[in-house]
Amino acid sequence: MADFKEPRRMIRAFDAFPKVPPSQQVHSVRGGYTSLMMYLFMIFLIWIEIGGYIDGEIHKLFTVDDVIRHDLRINVDLIVAMPCNFLNTNVRDATDDRFLASELLNFQGTTAYIPTWFFESKKKVVTPEMESVLRNSMNAEFQTQGTRDNEELPACHIYGYIPVNRVKGDFHITAKGYGYRDRSFVPMEQLNFTHYINEFSFGDFYPYMDNQLDMTYKITDESHHSFHYHMTVVPTTYKKLGVEIDTNQYSLTNFETGGKYIPGIFFRYDFDPIKMIIEENRIPFWQFVIRLVTIIGGLVVIAKWTFKGFEKLIYISFGKEFARRGDEKKEGGLLDRHEEEFETI
Repeated sequence: MADFKEPRRMIRAFDAFPKVPPSQQVHSVRGGYTSLMMYLFMIFLIWIEIGGYIDGEIHKLFTVDDVIRHDLRINVDLIVAMPCNFLNTNVRDATDDRFLASELLNFQGTTAYIPTWFFESKKKVVTPEMESVLRNSMNAEFQTQGTRDNEELPACHIYGYIPVNRVKGDFHITAKGYGYRDRSFVPMEQLNFTHYINEFSFGDFYPYMDNQLDMTYKITDESHHSFHYHMTVVPTTYKKLGVEIDTNQYSLTNFETGGKYIPGIFFRYDFDPIKMIIEENRIPFWQFVIRLVTIIGGLVVIAKWTFKGFEKLIYISFGKEFARRGDEKKEGGLLDRHEEEFETI
């Protein structure tokens, strides 16, 4: 029997988790406060980890666009403060192709009245968040194409889409007789290119997504006045849980001038060879469990050593008697084992 106990005694010497008999355990008020704070902080960290696991992490990646794209659409919805029968709309690109956008867009005469909330809205230029894109990614189509109604009214509502080559180009709105030969000519004093843009986007038409020029306007009192917008289009792909949405963002610079250029509204665009990928990823469940265990274990160890250091500091500064105030030593009961009994297990 003694020979059997000897190997067990040797193995017990490597025990990294020594046991303390209940009769030797001491409970203190300071220890109680430390434990409560540790538990609360532990719950807080676990809550953050669970939220991070559920929500995932957003990764943004810039890469060379490896998709060969030949064409795309320009989606337009704006109001110009001139009658429709005064206006021409055209597209010209780097290949010298010219699209008669007037044959594709819809021209609807309207009054110059614009709702007051249009002017009160404060435009913020931001990259759309993942949830916003998924929530607003309802594809739509314009129901009509090439229609003209009430062209004699004082303002013109131009809307629809134009298929263009995916090369550098410009879409412009000018008055008849300016920039292109036309059988009619609009007198200079009747020109007014004040305009209000409801939608200006590239690619598939998502009416609920916000773009740089959406809900913007420019006002002028001059007849010989031109507005110039320069845009660089960046293909942007959003990925989440197997759902993939292709959109096109664009950066924007603009200026306006009077008397120097042909009066009108000019949208010049170019395409960036870089593609932006915004993807939501989640760590595997087993990594999530390991992180939780690491947080709990690390927090317990840190709290233990912090409490011991604080107790040592009190002992050195105020003495043994002060350090033991509020301590309560647990008395051993009938079921408690004494220290020497641990040696005989």
